[in-house]
Amino acid sequence: MSEDEPLEVFASTVFKPEVERRANDSLVVVLMQEVHKKIDDMDRRLTQHMTDETLVLAEEIAKLMNTAFPGSDPQGHRVYHETQMAAIADNAAFWKTMRNEVSKWGILGVLGFIVIAAWKHFLEGPK
Repeated sequence: MSEDEPLEVFASTVFKPEVERRANDSLVVVLMQEVHKKIDDMDRRLTQHMTDETLVLAEEIAKLMNTAFPGSDPQGHRVYHETQMAAIADNAAFWKTMRNEVSKWGILGVLGFIVIAAWKHFLEGPK
């Protein structure tokens, strides 16, 4: 640098690549902004697509659920099964009580038979 050369002229010749780099930096910034816009748009569209698909699937499942029950009545179907389960439980309780009563009276009958047989044998006396 010579003494009579102004500082700006010297800086423009020495640091010229930096000026180009800064121009390239602004291009990179613009490109990055575009990429972010595209990503945001893609994210929004994907979210909308997922929401739409979820709604379609929910509707299909609802249709399938309605056709799975007689008369499209899932509540009535549930009540029917609850009634059946209650009847099965009542039936099991009945047979349990029946077994207990038959066992109790059967044992009492056998003991009564043994007592009567022993009493008859006692009344006959010794042989």
